[in-house]
Amino acid sequence: MWLASNPSVSVWKSNPGVASPRGVLHLACQAPAVRCGFQMPVLRALRKPSLQANEVLRHTTATEPLRWAHRIERAMGGWIVIVAEWTGVEVRAMRTAALRITQQAMAELLGFTEAVVRKWEKRGATITLGQQYAEAMDTLLRRLDDEQRGRFAAALHGTPAPTSRSEASGEGLFEPVATIVERTQRLAELDADDHLADTLDLAMMDLLDRYETQGPQRLAPEAVALRQRVDAALHRRRHPHHLQRLNALAARLSGVLGYMAVNRGRFGLAKLYCREAYIIAAHIDDRELLAWIKGTESFCAYYMGDFRSSASLACEGIELAGAGPQAIRLYSNGLARALGKLGDVKGVDRAVEKAAALAETHGTGPRLTPALTFAPYGHARMMANAATAYLSAGQYGKTFAYGHQIEEYIDESDSTWSRSLVGLDVATALSRKADPDLEQAVHLGIKALSATSDRPIRSVWQRAHELGAAFRSTPAALSDEYLDYLREWSAAARGISAAEVPNQSG
Repeated sequence: MWLASNPSVSVWKSNPGVASPRGVLHLACQAPAVRCGFQMPVLRALRKPSLQANEVLRHTTATEPLRWAHRIERAMGGWIVIVAEWTGVEVRAMRTAALRITQQAMAELLGFTEAVVRKWEKRGATITLGQQYAEAMDTLLRRLDDEQRGRFAAALHGTPAPTSRSEASGEGLFEPVATIVERTQRLAELDADDHLADTLDLAMMDLLDRYETQGPQRLAPEAVALRQRVDAALHRRRHPHHLQRLNALAARLSGVLGYMAVNRGRFGLAKLYCREAYIIAAHIDDRELLAWIKGTESFCAYYMGDFRSSASLACEGIELAGAGPQAIRLYSNGLARALGKLGDVKGVDRAVEKAAALAETHGTGPRLTPALTFAPYGHARMMANAATAYLSAGQYGKTFAYGHQIEEYIDESDSTWSRSLVGLDVATALSRKADPDLEQAVHLGIKALSATSDRPIRSVWQRAHELGAAFRSTPAALSDEYLDYLREWSAAARGISAAEVPNQSG
């Protein structure tokens, strides 16, 4: 053989278990494998062999010497394939001709990302693989069987692949049985993803069920851990259907964390979570979820004191929701309350009417649904928001009316926060009406605060201070009783008030 006759080249039997360093050339044929270990200058000095060869030379710069990319020779009993450097051309030939696999399968075989394989093939001869990648390709080349090596050589040589006995008999037209079995096994593994998605979804629903009784301080770490678990699942191989489910779950959990962050007074963090949730929901085109996220962004802006933004975000959500069930929350919790703060009584009327009509259309029932839920708002929850909106708009009679209508459902509910919030709204209306009932207002205010002293949230904190502002405008001994209690309660709840105090304008 010509290589053996060259004094500059050392030839030895290869050890298939030993990976070669970068720059070592591979000689593969049907006979026992032979490795030729020499640097590129030596290769350029070799005399041209007498065998018919296809030589590929490339420049990297105008001044750099010519380099060999690969050498293919037909020898007795098979093909000689020498790869001096791996480029996108050789990678594509290896994948499409020798192995006959997809870019994803090639990436998994190499242990790299599909994006890397795609980039190599797109760049073709203009990209040279680095040492780590080239060594992985060396290993693939070393493991090719005779037929695969022949196809690889033919692809680089630009000639039809040689016809072996197995191909002549029709066997080579198909994949090896082991390849099909392996692929089938991967598909079978995907079936387990349904169970994973079901489990993660159940875990999220359990978390939401416990939110009213345990609050964000206890449950936020659980939500974070669950969100990270979903993210890890998304980075593994998944069926498109399962990816859709996991992405929807990821968006919901980010939205839940955004909602929790608002109730802890972490408005900047809430915005980031909502932004993340919105991007994911947009990728999977889940308009109902997008509408819910807009409602949470409106909720955040409301407690930041940015009522115009709150109204605007609610309107964006309504556009997404249309006449769907999420519009009930957007009209009542978002638009009506923001317009109430802006003093738009007619706007509040219209928003409350729309919310009530939609609740009737969707048959949400009279119950007090949880505040943090992806389900549509029930009548009692919608009316609790209406009471708040009319309080801000100065329509105290309507606040009393809605408060009275939902009193039964509030008392039956496990939601301590809802009872406290409605109690604070009614207390504030009692203190602001033309003939204030300060005694009853103080009683309701202190009762509301004492019920939430062990798990305060931002919404209760803010309403409690709004009631405090109303008492300060009408100095009296009774007012001092509430204000003293409020100071003690606020000191214990400092974690939800100190970081980001809202703008009370508007």
